[in-house]
Amino acid sequence: MSYIIVVPVMLTLAGLAYFLFLRKPVLEPIVGQDRAPVQIKPVENDTNAFSEWELVLSRALDHIYSGVQVSADQQMTHVYEEPPALTVTAMTNLVKAFEKVGTLHSSLAALDDPKISMKDLGDFVTRDPLLSARVLKTVNSPLFRTAMDVKSVHTAVNILGLINLKNLVSFGVLPYALYKNPEHRRMFTGIWQHMNATAITAAHMARARQDLDSGTLYTAGLMHDIGKLVLVLLMKDPEENECYPQSLNREYERLTATHLQAARIMAKAGGIPAQLRPLVLDHHLPALLPVQQMDCNAEHAKYLTVLFLADQVAKLIAHDGTLTDDVRRLDRLDPSYREIVSKDEAREILLSRGLIDDILANVRVVQAALS
Repeated sequence: MSYIIVVPVMLTLAGLAYFLFLRKPVLEPIVGQDRAPVQIKPVENDTNAFSEWELVLSRALDHIYSGVQVSADQQMTHVYEEPPALTVTAMTNLVKAFEKVGTLHSSLAALDDPKISMKDLGDFVTRDPLLSARVLKTVNSPLFRTAMDVKSVHTAVNILGLINLKNLVSFGVLPYALYKNPEHRRMFTGIWQHMNATAITAAHMARARQDLDSGTLYTAGLMHDIGKLVLVLLMKDPEENECYPQSLNREYERLTATHLQAARIMAKAGGIPAQLRPLVLDHHLPALLPVQQMDCNAEHAKYLTVLFLADQVAKLIAHDGTLTDDVRRLDRLDPSYREIVSKDEAREILLSRGLIDDILANVRVVQAALS
């Protein structure tokens, strides 16, 4: 009789142990200079997500590279002109709340040290109680589905990896508490998600080309739409599920200002590091101005082209992490930039399973951090 009782119990315990083992994240050793994070796979089927990415990306690049030479009368009128005085005053007052953004570049640069290890990253986080709490909260979110609560910051950092850790470090400099209106918070989430996707894509392209600094492009991508986070707060009584204006002209019509103008005010106040200002303030120009008319050197033109492409590609990621096939909303690249990054080169670089995995995983991090 004892066998009849013991055997089912042992089988049950074995099944439970097997279930927990499958759900428990496998951690890489936190030793040496190995910074490769544990891969956080997207919820979607890996093969299907990549196949869809290939199709959407191909159509997107066909659209982006189908532009014709622009002329002066086609150029956008609200890039440089001064907004109304009341709008300037309102933006100036709001920009004061974003003063910590100016420290972002130096903070992220410290994480880009090639000699830093996962243990060093964990030590970096533990020195900041607020960041430590944010990291643990994110990892213990249901979106990560770990077998048990993670209480070690070092373990949490190993699970997140460097890219997602950068997201949380960056989020810490933003005045999120100002977004009290639920619609403002929803718009903030969408914009912040897009900024992160742009940063990941721009850094990926820089590493693939090997002639650009990936850290600079990551931070530029993360800050390129920072003006939108200011302007969201100027949207009085937004309608339920109202979209943030998708073009500069619509932005100006709705808010009497554009995010470029808000960013310019932020730059004057020291909120955007000097080395990033040209990239943040000029990131729309590859669609509006031939490279020959740009007041910049060849190096800046390369950085600007990569940032522009990353910005457009990031628009393919919807707020819920799905891919959108509405390529008409993407800006077209002026033909004069095609010698800097050809369509074939862009496709070869961007058609990467690792890139789409990183972007979709980062969507989960944003959702977990803001939940």
